[in-house]
Amino acid sequence: MSHLSQRLARLRESGLAPKVRDSASRNRSIIPPESGWSPLADDVWERRVVMPAILPDKFEDPFVLSGLTRSEDLVFYDLETTGLSGGAGNIAFLIGIGRQSEGEFVVTQIFLADYPGEPAMLERYRDLSGSSSVQISYNGRSFDSQVLKTRFLLNRMPPVYSPQVDLLYPSRRMWSSLLPNVALGTLEKEVLGFHRTDDLPGREAPDAWFEWLDGDDGRIGGVFRHNADDIHSLAALLLRIEQWGGVPPETLSPGSVSDGGHPEGLPPSYFGMARQYALRKPARSRRWLEAGWSAGDTRCGRELAVNLKREGDHAASRRIWEKLNSEGMDYLSAVELAKDDEHRLKDFTSALAHISVFDRWPLSPRHRREINHRRGRLERRLEKQQGR
Repeated sequence: MSHLSQRLARLRESGLAPKVRDSASRNRSIIPPESGWSPLADDVWERRVVMPAILPDKFEDPFVLSGLTRSEDLVFYDLETTGLSGGAGNIAFLIGIGRQSEGEFVVTQIFLADYPGEPAMLERYRDLSGSSSVQISYNGRSFDSQVLKTRFLLNRMPPVYSPQVDLLYPSRRMWSSLLPNVALGTLEKEVLGFHRTDDLPGREAPDAWFEWLDGDDGRIGGVFRHNADDIHSLAALLLRIEQWGGVPPETLSPGSVSDGGHPEGLPPSYFGMARQYALRKPARSRRWLEAGWSAGDTRCGRELAVNLKREGDHAASRRIWEKLNSEGMDYLSAVELAKDDEHRLKDFTSALAHISVFDRWPLSPRHRREINHRRGRLERRLEKQQGR
């Protein structure tokens, strides 16, 4: 007996060896809880959940989508997996796919009732998603799409490559400064205006599936409902983001609930909208920065001043830095004013005055080094200017 075999034998005798599920001993005739399930293949079930249409027929001037997009070309997807992190051993046991057509929003769920059915589940996902569709997810770029890609490759099947729109990123830009987090549940409550009741948290989904494999279907129904709700929320969130993309920035009142003239729920930040628009439509980004600065958003002011300086409008840029540094203690503004004094106006005395105020204030080591380096150079230039 090998050394490893001896160790395993001792572990079994002590009761500490890991338990291995014998899927063949499970009653495979058990139908998944909830209604509407039908067998798709051995160990794979499928059902359709039909909801009213959520989206317009098309998005003509999209904000986060690319170009004119028909809603029927969008695929909303979400996975429930055996683990909450990546890795080759992470398996999707439930795939939810939402599509809108002919006045209905339909969520199709593919459920893996046991491991041998994975190839059939993946093939069905491929058929439903379509290679030419735009896939919409929440954190799908980093997680869901990577899990699927890995599982396709491990099953020696070519992965599905489709354009991906991950709503996590625009949501983070637009609302992260206004909310404690940008979890989908938080956005549902604050941005979409609804709250789930009797919801099974997503973190419990892996355990619920393993319980199913052991013959206990007590919690798996909650996983199905949670997944369908996630798909519905994805579509609602995309619509809300696109609606905000059509709002004139001059009419926005940040941090307050809509007054009826705007989409319902918490408005996004000016700066977040500007950042999102900067990816594709810089002119609209500029409008959001200007409106935000007019409303007192200092982040918009800083970004606007940087842009103006880059464009060569130093006077307008300086006016913003001076307002931001009205109390003389805004580090970034003071440094920018010192740069302008030194390099454009050649006023070394004024430049020194802007940064000397920080001598008596605590700074990070990096900022302290920057200030000391700048002061040394200014003092040398001032001495040279004065002929000393």
